[in-house]
Amino acid sequence: DVRGMGCEVEVEFAVDLADNPAESVFYFLQIRPIVVGNEMEQLRITEEDKTAAFLSSQDALGYGHHDKMQDIVFIRPDSFDRAKTQEYAQAIGKINRMLHQQERSYLLIGPGRWGTADPWLGIPVQWRDISGVGAIVELQDGAVRAEASQGSHFFQNITSLGIPYLMVREQDDGDAIDWDWLLSQERESASGGVCHVHLADPFTLKVDGENNEAVGVV
Repeated sequence: DVRGMGCEVEVEFAVDLADNPAESVFYFLQIRPIVVGNEMEQLRITEEDKTAAFLSSQDALGYGHHDKMQDIVFIRPDSFDRAKTQEYAQAIGKINRMLHQQERSYLLIGPGRWGTADPWLGIPVQWRDISGVGAIVELQDGAVRAEASQGSHFFQNITSLGIPYLMVREQDDGDAIDWDWLLSQERESASGGVCHVHLADPFTLKVDGENNEAVGVV
C-alpha cells in the first residue's frame, strides 16, 4: 500500500505483453519515495561522507537521514558457514528480541538474501526475527551465490516502516564495509559468528534513494 510511504512515490514496473491481452503479465519491481526541497539537501551525500564512511552502497533502496542507531548486528565474514544459516537466524532473532524490548533500533549486515526460504541462498529469518531492525545490508561477497533480493522478501514491511535496504557488492567500486573497524569494536555479544556491537555514540546513515546510494558514518 503506497499510502504507508506518507509521501509521493515513484513506481517502477514492467509488463510482458501477450497477443491475448488477458494473458499479459504485470510485474511490480520497486517503489521509491520522491524527495524534494530541504529534505533532499539533508540527504545529499558528499565526498567527505564517502571518505569517512564505514559503510557505502551504490545500490540502496529507501531514503532518509537516520541518526539514532548505536547498535550493529552482523555475521562475521571470516567465519561464515552456509551450512549454519539456520543457526545464524536463531541467534539474530534472540538479539532482535532483546533490542526490540529496549526500543533500540539497529543496523543488520549479512551475506545473501535476508528472509529467503532456501537456507543456502542467505539467512532464513522471518520478519519476527528482525522486527526491530532500522536498516538492512545484503552483502554480496561471493560467500553466497545468489542474486540480490532487493528486499523483496520483506517488501511490505520495509516500505511501510521506511526501513532502508542496502546491497553491498564489495568487488564493486563505491561499495564497501570497513570490516577492520567493525571487528575492532567492543562486542556486547557474540554467538556462533553472529556479533552485536553497541557504539558509544549514534552513527549517521544517509540513504539517497533517488540516486540509489547510501553511506554510514561515525
